[in-house]
Amino acid sequence: MAGHLVEVTTKDRIPLQDTMLLGRKKDCHIRLTDSRVSRQHAMIRRQDDGDYWFYDLGSSNGSYINDQRVITTRKLGNSDTIRICDHEYQFDAGSGSLDAGGLPEDALDATISEIRTIPVVMLVSDIKGFTKISEALPPDLLAQTIGSWYRECDEVLSEHGATVDKFIGDAVLAYWMDVNPETRARALTGARALRQACDRIAERQAGTFAEHGLVLESGIGLHLGKVAHGQMGQGAFTMLGDAVNITFRLESLTRPLKRQILVSDEFLTGWNEGYQFCRHEGSHIVKGRTTPLEVYSVKTFPDGQSS
Repeated sequence: MAGHLVEVTTKDRIPLQDTMLLGRKKDCHIRLTDSRVSRQHAMIRRQDDGDYWFYDLGSSNGSYINDQRVITTRKLGNSDTIRICDHEYQFDAGSGSLDAGGLPEDALDATISEIRTIPVVMLVSDIKGFTKISEALPPDLLAQTIGSWYRECDEVLSEHGATVDKFIGDAVLAYWMDVNPETRARALTGARALRQACDRIAERQAGTFAEHGLVLESGIGLHLGKVAHGQMGQGAFTMLGDAVNITFRLESLTRPLKRQILVSDEFLTGWNEGYQFCRHEGSHIVKGRTTPLEVYSVKTFPDGQSS
């Protein structure tokens, strides 16, 4: 059974879809007509394991779970109370669910259907130096900065045809199920748009970041590989496999190599034109693997713009 939000005052029950936007904007799934509420204030997303996660989207007045301000992603537990200004909801995880971190009672009965091993293009983006940023910024500003990044990631990746698999703290994992050259070109331009979105957020917070000696940058890794992809019995999708881990490791190389966007050799294989957009950065051993990764940085993009 899907989760619900229960409006505390009216006791109205709102069934949760895989993605729910809360805010003042007309197209939000839960519209809050309150001038203190941001146009896109917060988001609830169901992850591939069936858990629901809450994100504040950089709102001015914040979002609170159990009276604690939401700074980064927060997994919802049964009976958690969500408060946005004067609007209050209780999270009902649905029948057969436990508190956050637990397994549904019917987990043994859930089946994984239509599991296929398929090639996908994967993207991982992660905020560089997030620990330092989180220690230096006041909680309100940190919440607005990270929330703005979540919102920009969701919008940019959707515009470029990607599916957001999950947000994990200060990182996002997304994928494209087509692997043809057109899709790979779109993934490259999507990566650039994601980087530009991070730059826009940094510009808005330039004074505060400079005051604390901070820089807001994100690393991006693009990889193509086979994953096990399928649908859980309750409707949530899962994407598993070594290729997912490789994508995360590839993104982690952006720091020592001092590059913002890195792609794997597998991402370019079979797309000869793609090599002209990239610069070879050598072979690198990453954590958990004995075989080196052939890595490329992006110097230009399919539309002719430089990196």
